[in-house]
Amino acid sequence: MGQTQSQPPPPKQDVFSFIIYGYLFITALNFLGKCSKNRKSHLTNTEEGLDDIIGLEDVKKEIKYYMNFIKNKEDYKEWDVKVPKGVLLVGSPGTGKTMLVRALANDLEIPIISASGSEFIEKYVGVGAARIRNLFERVRSKDSCIVFIDEIDAVGRARDFDNNSERATTVNQLLTEMDGFSRDDNIIIFAATNLVKTLDPALLRSGRFDKKVYFDLPNIKERKLMFEKMIGNTNTDDLDYESLSERSAGLSGADIANVINQSKIIAIQNDDNKISDNCLQEALDEVMIGKEKRERLVSPEEKKRICYHEAGHALLGFVLEGSNAPVKVSVIPRGENALGFSQPKPVLKYLHTKNAVLSKIAVLLGGRCAEIIIYDQVSSGASDDIEKISDLARKYFNHWGMNNAGVFLPHRLSDDSEDFQNKCQELTYEIEGVVLNILKQHRKYLEKIANKLLSDETLSYKDIKKILKSKRESSITIGDFL
Repeated sequence: MGQTQSQPPPPKQDVFSFIIYGYLFITALNFLGKCSKNRKSHLTNTEEGLDDIIGLEDVKKEIKYYMNFIKNKEDYKEWDVKVPKGVLLVGSPGTGKTMLVRALANDLEIPIISASGSEFIEKYVGVGAARIRNLFERVRSKDSCIVFIDEIDAVGRARDFDNNSERATTVNQLLTEMDGFSRDDNIIIFAATNLVKTLDPALLRSGRFDKKVYFDLPNIKERKLMFEKMIGNTNTDDLDYESLSERSAGLSGADIANVINQSKIIAIQNDDNKISDNCLQEALDEVMIGKEKRERLVSPEEKKRICYHEAGHALLGFVLEGSNAPVKVSVIPRGENALGFSQPKPVLKYLHTKNAVLSKIAVLLGGRCAEIIIYDQVSSGASDDIEKISDLARKYFNHWGMNNAGVFLPHRLSDDSEDFQNKCQELTYEIEGVVLNILKQHRKYLEKIANKLLSDETLSYKDIKKILKSKRESSITIGDFL
């Protein structure tokens, strides 16, 4: 028998190599922690103070309240008042959260150390926490400052939402750092979010972000002042600021700034030497609906069908009580996939009556029903309308409890249950029957609006009112037929 060859012994592990690699790994983590994706750590202070900002009067009063804490801290110490550590700014995008913090820093003449929540989210565990530590190291080196964390929901999301250990470690580090400095320090942390419900409860408890300031969209008076201020000394025609403020309901301050900037671009492209009302109206359409897409060609047959579809929306919007009359109807393609639109008068509402909700569903069904009357069949053009109708019907039953049977609590009647789906379907079919009857009774007006759209492509409120001169606006109550 041959002699068995012995196996070579396993190589000895090089302990020294492990130490070197470990040292390099830790060094890399520290380096990544100190490096910020946004190299600029300080927000540039605006020349404007709080009093220069249009609107947000209640918000500014609250912000001045914290401003007084910093300016007159000794007065509060005598009363043993605890200065808040963190203030959470909550509101829709573009409502002025960042602008207000800049204005506050300008009034106080102190620096801002800023960061975005996304800067603390990394693939490797420990990097986000290191960046949090580095941020607060810079904060403690200042005699007084404002810390501003924008989009804090990116880093401060509730830890039970997922099993992301890096995110959890980063949130823990943020909590630790907020507990680590005294209320006697001249430091207040501001953070901004539009998703406050997703934040970790530990961030919102007393001693951290226990103060919340809510930002609303500008009202009609504030929108008018914004247009006047932002247009400023720019060469313009005599503009109707009342009309602009009415039509821009629902837009934020950032949106209005975008509208004015876009109107200047349009004026330059049209070789105009001033901003006209047409420039501003076109800019409003681009921001609210989308840019015209005239290269999106449709056949004459399709265009005629689109005219009837939009005429159905416009007619219902005009005659139904509780709906908003159309300010503009067009069959020029716009945006991502819109082949036409009927834009109701924008109105900022906080409450919706039952009749208003039913009227809105009816107006959305107007285009589909107009196609049924004229062509005896529907098309895919109502897909977006159906999506909105489904959302309204769901809220009608489960969120607002507007059905005659009483309130259905969401946990008692699931959105996916067959009973719930049947109720939504019954409501929609019932309204559709009423809409078909209304359009049949007003068919001559339906055809007049459609023919006018076919020739002019775009109609204003005045054009529609001229066609429907014998019909009174908001003269039909949809609830009387249900």
